[in-house]
Amino acid sequence: MNKNDSTTDEQVHASAMALTSTYMTEQWMGSHVYKVGDADRFKMFAILNPGKSRLTVKTASPETADLLIQAGVAERNAHMPRAGWVMLKLDRLSTDDVEERLITSHSLTSATLPKLFRKKFGLN
Repeated sequence: MNKNDSTTDEQVHASAMALTSTYMTEQWMGSHVYKVGDADRFKMFAILNPGKSRLTVKTASPETADLLIQAGVAERNAHMPRAGWVMLKLDRLSTDDVEERLITSHSLTSATLPKLFRKKFGLN
């Protein structure tokens, strides 16, 4: 893939914010942390490191994470080594691939919210 075709921070932000009941906070020295829920009850589903072409997301399984790593489009996140979390290399993925990974991470994460909160946030 040509570097000019890689996903930008602005595209990641727009895609993440378009997902149901999503908001973003700035934490950990400028990282954009995307959460599903509200300030009282939330779960993190993605972390964007602006300007570094890296996006951390949850995958469906550790096997999926391993496949992405083997394909050279992701690496382990040293701070989140378990449960299928990976750091995607945005310069090696198409915008569609990144958006699919964001949607999957959001779905997997929102499914772990209590049923009452899923209903409140429109996440059935």
